[in-house]
Amino acid sequence: MDEFISSKFLKSLENLLGKERLLREKGDLFSYSYDSSSLIRLPSAVALPERKEEVIEILRLAQEYKVPIVPRGAGTATTGSALAHKGGLVICFSRMDRILEFNEEERIVRVEPGVLNGELKKFLKKYGFFYPPDPSSYEFSTIGGNVATGAGGPRGLKYGTTKDYVLALEVVLPGGKVLKTGPSTLKCVVPYNLTSLFVGSEGTLGIFTEIVLKVIPLPQKRVLFVSAHEREEEPLEIISEILKKKITPACAEFIDKTTILALSKRKGLPIFENKKFLSLLYLELDGEEENLEREKAMIEKFYKDLGISFERAEDEKDIENLWEIRRAISPSLKILGEKRFAEDVVVPRRFMKDLLFKIRNLERVWGLYICCFGHAGDGNFHVNILFNPENEESAIKVREKILKEVIDLSGTISGEHGIGYVKRSFVNWELSPLQIEIMKKLKKVFDPDGILNPQVKIPD
Repeated sequence: MDEFISSKFLKSLENLLGKERLLREKGDLFSYSYDSSSLIRLPSAVALPERKEEVIEILRLAQEYKVPIVPRGAGTATTGSALAHKGGLVICFSRMDRILEFNEEERIVRVEPGVLNGELKKFLKKYGFFYPPDPSSYEFSTIGGNVATGAGGPRGLKYGTTKDYVLALEVVLPGGKVLKTGPSTLKCVVPYNLTSLFVGSEGTLGIFTEIVLKVIPLPQKRVLFVSAHEREEEPLEIISEILKKKITPACAEFIDKTTILALSKRKGLPIFENKKFLSLLYLELDGEEENLEREKAMIEKFYKDLGISFERAEDEKDIENLWEIRRAISPSLKILGEKRFAEDVVVPRRFMKDLLFKIRNLERVWGLYICCFGHAGDGNFHVNILFNPENEESAIKVREKILKEVIDLSGTISGEHGIGYVKRSFVNWELSPLQIEIMKKLKKVFDPDGILNPQVKIPD
């Protein structure tokens, strides 16, 4: 029996959920012991609630028995934020996956935390609406997990990230207390902004049972440009120039030369096969057709004047086929190394080239593959250090050097993946002692016994 969980607690849970929805066998628990990080943490038990009343009772019992609680969506986190680092109970929300309300007039949707981002998009599309935040895992990551980590995605440049769409939350606190962070209105200044406090809190302050989101009409049309560049840093310069022309792309995605190497080794690149290039830029425009035609013509002229090779797609199927290359990056990286450290750093756009040059220098000096790709439109690079087990010590040093460079460039060590367990030791590098002290005091207010997602986000 785990030291953090008692037989009385388990018996109470079994009475509440039944044996089918309280997993205790090691084989069943293993499925909840890992995420998209390299960590393995076996929980003591897994609860599968179907109603918020069950979550309320679980949290009441958890405080009574002082059991660590770890909320979990689909387990796509890269930082270990949905793992039981101190044993205890994982609450998996896969069965709380209902879309509870869609109000077209108010342009809001109310969902349970287990709703998949991709399923919500499909549902809204039938009514001509969409929910813009689109992490690369959107097809199989949950809205609850997206809110917990403050997820972003390629559309962040134009549309913002998860934090810009969460209007209100229903949160269960230890002891079973239910907190509603605000009304489902577009404006509200009565309470402190507790909604924003919970977005990105990674399950350390409370457990979501309902989420109210703002949605917007689908853009009338999309156009995607994919351009090939002989100078690796050229896409970063182009993004700045396009923004100066008062064009705001929906997406501006950068793919560096090391990532291109991984893609070409795995399955080849079906575009620009006869061209020599060191980087790619994905530039997607969307909006009203008249304005889109004007912006499309400006981009085409800009590229042709610079002699840049590009592909353009306007049909939905062709656009998605080109995006599949971008989505193939993550599974392709393993060809360059058995293990990896995956960072989601952000720097001001004006420093993106500086960071890229520093990363290239580290790659050359240390002899490790370092891929640098992602949402360059908002300064968010996904930096992946690839290595084999015998080179792990070198990879750890390179990782620390990159994170220090990011902070020196006025950046942040996490833009959308969260801190989780794997980045806790670096938080002190970025935040002041006062910021950390306030975070710990806030944690104490909501979770006085420290049972919510221990060893996640907040440094010791």
